[in-house]
Amino acid sequence: MSGTSANPASSTPLALIATISRLVTRVTDRITGDRSEFPLLVATVTTEALRRCGIDANVFYGEAAWIEVMENQSVMWAGCWGENTHFWTVTPFGEVVDLNTSVSHRKKSHQNPDHQPKFSPPLLWSKEVPAFYRYNPGGIAEVELDSERDRRWFELCLAEINEKLGDLRSLMETPESELDFPDEPILCPGRRILDDGAQTFRHFDRALAVQGIPERPF
Repeated sequence: MSGTSANPASSTPLALIATISRLVTRVTDRITGDRSEFPLLVATVTTEALRRCGIDANVFYGEAAWIEVMENQSVMWAGCWGENTHFWTVTPFGEVVDLNTSVSHRKKSHQNPDHQPKFSPPLLWSKEVPAFYRYNPGGIAEVELDSERDRRWFELCLAEINEKLGDLRSLMETPESELDFPDEPILCPGRRILDDGAQTFRHFDRALAVQGIPERPF
């Protein structure tokens, strides 16, 4: 992973961002088969993982959109707005945490079911939200896991994360160079971009620089 810029003091510690984002993305992908279809589960597990680390985050619901790059390098907005609802996490530092954006290209768009995206924006964990995302919160979500499947998935995810979080004091002392992030691009506090091995963000950013940002959907 590569990146620049410094981590502000009033943000989630980078060690927790690395560990929670890696654990949540891996476990929810494995248990659900594809986390892109289950933003509420991802946001709920993220929130609970933060709370286990002493950070009292909340799940928010509302409209959300992000830019995707198509096979022909054109760009368009995707996400959930109008009659559709998205879910994400908000930390006490004011950070928007969305661990589904980088895999949104795997999900069929509600507004444009026939479009074929190639690149999505990075995972988001930042108080500063760039213009290629848009979030319009409706409020704090009251999470109710109604089905047996959802309850089972949630319990399995949390059990594994609790097991693998390990000793928090030791984790917080881990040198930055040894932190293990998910192999997906991620936007961290201070507008710090960490790209993945395939340099997905570099390709995304290049297309956006050429095409520009289209008119916002809401």
